[in-house]
Amino acid sequence: MAYSHSQLETFESCPLKYRLQYLERIKAGRRSIEAFMGTVVHATLEKLYRDIRMTRLPSPEEIGRYYLDRWETSFGDDIFIVSREYGAEDYRETGLRCVQEYYDRYYPFSGGVPIWLEKMVRIPLYDAEGRQIDFVGVLDRLDGLEGGRYEIHDYKTSQSLPDRGRLEKDRQLSLYQLAVEEAFPDAREVELVWHYLVFGRELRLRRERRDLEEVAAAAVEVVQRIEGSRDFPPRESELCEWCEMQEHCPKRKHLFMTASLPVRELGMDRGIQLVDEYVEWRAKKLEAEEQMEKLRRELLEFADFHGVDNIRGSFKVLSIGREMKPKLPPAGSGEREAVEEMLKREGKWEEVSALSAHKLASLLSSGSLGEELRSRLQEIIPFEESASIRLRKLE
Repeated sequence: MAYSHSQLETFESCPLKYRLQYLERIKAGRRSIEAFMGTVVHATLEKLYRDIRMTRLPSPEEIGRYYLDRWETSFGDDIFIVSREYGAEDYRETGLRCVQEYYDRYYPFSGGVPIWLEKMVRIPLYDAEGRQIDFVGVLDRLDGLEGGRYEIHDYKTSQSLPDRGRLEKDRQLSLYQLAVEEAFPDAREVELVWHYLVFGRELRLRRERRDLEEVAAAAVEVVQRIEGSRDFPPRESELCEWCEMQEHCPKRKHLFMTASLPVRELGMDRGIQLVDEYVEWRAKKLEAEEQMEKLRRELLEFADFHGVDNIRGSFKVLSIGREMKPKLPPAGSGEREAVEEMLKREGKWEEVSALSAHKLASLLSSGSLGEELRSRLQEIIPFEESASIRLRKLE
């Protein structure tokens, strides 16, 4: 099985989406408007450079028409828009502006020769045991310059601009550099170039051999995590709104199902009814708990004032038990460390540091355990499903 940067990125952001998309091969029935705009912009710039390579420079008007024609012929009902502030025409015009400003900036395109355009590349990497792991990807554009110099170009229509630190962690173009160096033995200098078209910015980076080796090793490590996974749990983030697999995800399925319901039908959905009832009773419970705490304080004050431990009501007697309990110093404080050190020195630490399921679960999921120890623990420890309920604001 060959892996792509998109596959690794999907697994890192949401293991469930990886399973649905790459293991179960479920075809998404929807496309985000952002992804669609990026596809049309890429196709337009590919057209531009294919004409240039054939010694034909299209006019800016021709490129603009090509973009708009491609948009109109490819746009369909499967495209969804998350933002309520903007419509399809706003995205269409943004993509057109990206293409036009790119054309104006680089005209008359007298830089390097476009050697590869939308080229599928394969990069063989190896794990510690020597097993080959193939990475594949589509390189937007590779330019050849004089003196064995090459530039790998990547077009981005993202609405965010990365800082230098994020750019230096890039995996995709770094792996592409390995493919270029393999294909062109004369390559003595390779530069990575990102075009953030929405911002009209060009970002450049050169990677040392050490950097490329670290990126390759990290990519292999992600593959090993994928292949060693037994569960592919959903992972919620701000990206969920743009996910094409929401109807298959337990975290998003009901939100997706009810998002398109008319307001008059929302109250008929049993899930909505149950949540609304839960919210109502929870509010009553919180109100009752506040009132109980207030009464508790007043009862203790009454008992202290009269010097009693039993207080009579109309039908019940309320008894107050009193005992002195130790209050632990805050974690990380000098007093807490001193207490722990004393108990350890006297061999009493094991009696007060009981293993809890919560601590064990955190340790197993933290990544701090070695793979061998984690596997051995998972073979011994039985697992059972535990469910919790919480409320959050509906976006």
